[in-house]
Amino acid sequence: MNLPSSSTSSSEPETGGARRRAVWRRCAWVVLWLVALDVAASIAFAFPSDPRDLSPSRWALYFDYGRSMEGRLRRATRADPDQTAPITLSGWYRPLVAAVRPAKLAEGTTVHFYGMSHAVRLADALQATSATLTARSVAAPGATANWAFGAFRRDTGRRTGDIAVLAFMSTTLPMITTMSPMTWNSSFAMPYTADRYRLRNGQLVVTRPPYDSFSGYISVVDDPARWSDAQRTFAANDPFFDRWLFEETALDHSSLVRLVRRAWAQRRDREERAKALDETGFVADSEAVQLANALSAAFAREARREGVIPVIYIVNNLGFGDHLFRALEPTLRAQHIPFLNSAAVIDPRDASSYLPDTHFTDEADRRLARELERIIRAEQARARS
Repeated sequence: MNLPSSSTSSSEPETGGARRRAVWRRCAWVVLWLVALDVAASIAFAFPSDPRDLSPSRWALYFDYGRSMEGRLRRATRADPDQTAPITLSGWYRPLVAAVRPAKLAEGTTVHFYGMSHAVRLADALQATSATLTARSVAAPGATANWAFGAFRRDTGRRTGDIAVLAFMSTTLPMITTMSPMTWNSSFAMPYTADRYRLRNGQLVVTRPPYDSFSGYISVVDDPARWSDAQRTFAANDPFFDRWLFEETALDHSSLVRLVRRAWAQRRDREERAKALDETGFVADSEAVQLANALSAAFAREARREGVIPVIYIVNNLGFGDHLFRALEPTLRAQHIPFLNSAAVIDPRDASSYLPDTHFTDEADRRLARELERIIRAEQARARS
């Protein structure tokens, strides 16, 4: 019988150790290449340091997408309004900025719009198509309906006999529970804040944001203790707040980590949106839908108390059908609230009526404006009868 060779048995551990060392060497080389690629991408596609540079390259935008919101804010923000990024100046409750268009008649009716850029475009279209109605708009980029309702409540520019239009949109209805686009819009550094509404025992209650002006924001973001307090307020009240996506760390300098963070943000958005919208439409018992109905009813009550005619503007985005209208319809019908349902005028399956940035085309906006004027005239006639 042949005994095992001592040289053979002693070489087996050496072979296993050599294999492990080879694997570690390969891993080390992979890590080194990844680090090199990470550094190269960060240098080659660096985002402009000037906050007022509004034209970063496509690749700079791509590799910057996953930067923390705090990192974006600090890069975009300057205490001097003339030096800060323009987007950091938009949407604040104080001062509440209104776009005032030339009056058609000395004592004519003004239509006040509250909402996002889609509401502004409708205001522009109404101003262009109506011979007598004057449009005025109070808006913020990407504004959610809770921001718009807060703006309506703060606005002192209305008169008895005017019209107030509050806008809701399919894609942002799930964010009606948020306090700022900082927590859900991971693409842009928009620090403005919004009132956070809740329903308690059937009544609307409001939590005010930790600051509501650019100057207030500057004073908070430059004070570490107050900034931490503000983040705790967002974390306690905003379901979209995610500390890993929000807080600035050294990992912000890694383009690869930023890409991973971007993917995480998209997953988080899908999960939060799914609470309010599933494959059959908006979820009736979700907080977002219940709040949307409650805000619609409160808006109508408060407008009527002022002698102002309320109108709800329902923006049904491309591919969303009329789900948003059907989610709001029970309250609109029960409270006899006038509404402009875009799906009744513009087919939400017709891509030719939409621009790539989700807005309606100019012609579609004009059609909506003419329908809005018809609704307003009918309500005015009803009020006189």
